[in-house]
Amino acid sequence: MGFSTIYLKPFSFDRKINQKHADLLIQFSQTEHEDELGRPGGYGKPPTYYCQWVPTPDRNGLEWDKNEKFYYGMEWLEYLIDTFIAPWGYQLNGESPWYVDDFGEAGILKVSNNFVTQEVRDITELKAEYGEYDLYS
Repeated sequence: MGFSTIYLKPFSFDRKINQKHADLLIQFSQTEHEDELGRPGGYGKPPTYYCQWVPTPDRNGLEWDKNEKFYYGMEWLEYLIDTFIAPWGYQLNGESPWYVDDFGEAGILKVSNNFVTQEVRDITELKAEYGEYDLYS
């Protein structure tokens, strides 16, 4: 059993990423990430086993893959920017409202020229402003 963080909007690249880069990000998201001891996390390594940020179908942005149990979205975003997006010469920008029903937590994940920040928000107010996503529909 676990919780799911719901991200409501994609981020935008400064230009459409090329197909090779999109394919690499998709392949990366489908790979289980662990160190030599079978653990993920920290110190320049991926923060958890699975990254659920993927390119949008039009390759103009990056979005949550809509699968359940996405943890450490901010840390994953920072990792992708540092490892792939910035070295490839792209800039990521935008805001994605998020919430976790199980904990009553919410906020807005913000990216400005590849710099990631987060603003905590009231979950009720955030849902009233941005709506909700039905994970099970």
